[in-house]
Amino acid sequence: MARKKKVVKKANQTIYYIIGVVLMMLALVSAFQLGAVGQYLTLLSKYLVGNFYYAILGSLIIVSCYILFLRKTKYATLKNITAFIIINIAVILLSATLKADETVGFEVFMKYIHNTSLYFKKELVDFGGGLFGAFFYSITSYLFDKLGTYFLIVAMCSIVGILIIPAETYRKMGKFFSEIFTSKELEEVPSKQEEVIDANSFEDYFKPKEVSNKKSTFITLKEPPKVEEVIEDSVIKEEEVVHKKSVSKDKYKLPPFSLLDPIKGQQGSNANQVAASESGRKVIEILKNFGVNAELVATHIGPSVTKFEIKPDSSVKVSRINAIQDNIKMELAARDIRIEAPIPGKTAVGIEIPNIESVPVKMLELVKSIPMEKMDQKLLFVLGKDLLGKPVYCQLDKMPHLLIAGATGSGKSVCMNTIITSFLLRCHPDEVKLLLIDPKKVEFTPYQQIPHLIAPVISDAAKASSALKVIVTIMEERFDVFAQCGVRNIKAYNEKVAQDSTGSMQNMPYIVVIIDELADLMSVAGKEVEVSIQRITQLARASGIHLIVATQRPSTDVVTGIIKSNIPSRISFSVASGIDSRTILDQVGAERLLGNGDMLYVPIGEPSMIRLQGVYVTDEEVNRIASYCSDLRKPMYLDNFIKLETLDSDDNGGIVSANEDPLYEEVKEYVIDVQKASTSLLQRRFGIGYNRAARMIDILESNGIIGPVQGSKPREVYIKKEQID
Repeated sequence: MARKKKVVKKANQTIYYIIGVVLMMLALVSAFQLGAVGQYLTLLSKYLVGNFYYAILGSLIIVSCYILFLRKTKYATLKNITAFIIINIAVILLSATLKADETVGFEVFMKYIHNTSLYFKKELVDFGGGLFGAFFYSITSYLFDKLGTYFLIVAMCSIVGILIIPAETYRKMGKFFSEIFTSKELEEVPSKQEEVIDANSFEDYFKPKEVSNKKSTFITLKEPPKVEEVIEDSVIKEEEVVHKKSVSKDKYKLPPFSLLDPIKGQQGSNANQVAASESGRKVIEILKNFGVNAELVATHIGPSVTKFEIKPDSSVKVSRINAIQDNIKMELAARDIRIEAPIPGKTAVGIEIPNIESVPVKMLELVKSIPMEKMDQKLLFVLGKDLLGKPVYCQLDKMPHLLIAGATGSGKSVCMNTIITSFLLRCHPDEVKLLLIDPKKVEFTPYQQIPHLIAPVISDAAKASSALKVIVTIMEERFDVFAQCGVRNIKAYNEKVAQDSTGSMQNMPYIVVIIDELADLMSVAGKEVEVSIQRITQLARASGIHLIVATQRPSTDVVTGIIKSNIPSRISFSVASGIDSRTILDQVGAERLLGNGDMLYVPIGEPSMIRLQGVYVTDEEVNRIASYCSDLRKPMYLDNFIKLETLDSDDNGGIVSANEDPLYEEVKEYVIDVQKASTSLLQRRFGIGYNRAARMIDILESNGIIGPVQGSKPREVYIKKEQID
């Protein structure tokens, strides 16, 4: 009797293995549509389970693997099998819900059964959720309606997570978040003696903790900061301000998004939609009156412009549409229109007309929607929205330089503020440095004390030319450092710094040079400025130095051929004439822009221009962000730019010589003691202003205590400490 039971058990196992092999073979044949059988099984699978039949075929492969190998393992539990069934039902139900129209109840299932012959004749290609999906949706839509079905799908996925993830994990997660919130409640207003330390990850938290005398995992009481500074033996690169500090001493935090104006509710306008519908019909009639037969393919309502995609007959010349541009403008009673004939990559012509109501693009909306894969890009800045309403972001290191032109009042200054504000919101002062050149003396006033500056805001054209030469020198010295380290660019160098365990290398920040008005510089020192810009734009990309140039007069004597050839990425706001448009963009179109941030953007490597509505950032937002950054840290200027600034005025009554400065002897002793000297070092150590510290450096140099400026290398201290002793 026992032998008979054993034989039956072996026979059952053999049947299981046969079933598993057959299911595996059918799933693979159907997945790759092999032969008539594979094609028919694919069609049958689509009919039964819908568009997500690949997921079901994958599940079939999992079932066959379970039958063949996993039936007696720890994975073959009732919870896992239940979760597997629920997730498959959720996938089929989601596919059916996405395809469903307004029909609900059992009429959905009957309608699907009625169209069975059409599905097998391949006359319908969208299967939705298949037969099972239609059945499940007919029940859920009758009970919960379509929106309730989505809630049910979410609930089913949550149940699957509860069944699969162990309960211990949820308990640990709950404990993790409860400790975070508890620690935040214990904190009072942030003071100078407290610092919150981030938990790196769940894994670090779940690891066994060592026994410690600390009262809290997340709050560390910090000792009062000491006056001593870390003295480094290595060669300091162009910034002596970046000293080795512990994380606890770095008080700088990125500005919060709450400093930006909130987004108001009016993002869409019904008036624009009504006007677009009427204008689209009218455009087709106008074209027909002039003998151009066409059809309206698509309508895109942007923040300030609506774009109609018109597909003319193949016998119509595109030039005929361009010829009647003014007639279309008159018939539509529009301020101006722009025709893109044809749209690159499409068999259509674009006709752009202004909206009835313009919707401003707010900074907060775009900053919050930056994709996760671009969060770590330090030189990324927001630009605006295209005609489809999609945010447009630019990476300055990919451009690698930018040329901006536009008439007065077209939105050029707001665009410059947007770029600088993007850097302030996203970049630490030790990661990105700014050199601002403002010949008009008023555009960059809010940024005079931000910590990202490597030099005071330069407003004198002659000093601006010298500053560009200093940037060229810094670029050459960076390349020397790269050659010594065996790297090709700043990214590889910083990666090598991160891997350096000795601490002898320092991170190299990006430098962004922003010139607000190029025309004024070219009128004072045109040849020198042009040569410096040429060298920077040709070579500086690898060294992490990038240039943004703006001008309101895009004539050929300002935007020369050399400058244009080395700056392929350009932005044009509204200009006075088609000649100016050709100068900046190499084609007409910018003269028909609307102003107020309406721009044409030519990214590097793209075949055509992109029309955007620029971000509108107010002066109040700029002032709040700049003030926040200035309060956290003061700017530390490079010694290379000392000679560019006049040192006549001073913080303490115009001290002009060593004998009149009570700090001179103390500064002299300190410099000899630490064997290094820089303006920023004296600013930090003695709490004095930039002018006084810079004059002190000059006095030390004239008295033979320290050597002259050697580019980005530190000054040499001639008198050693042993000589004094």
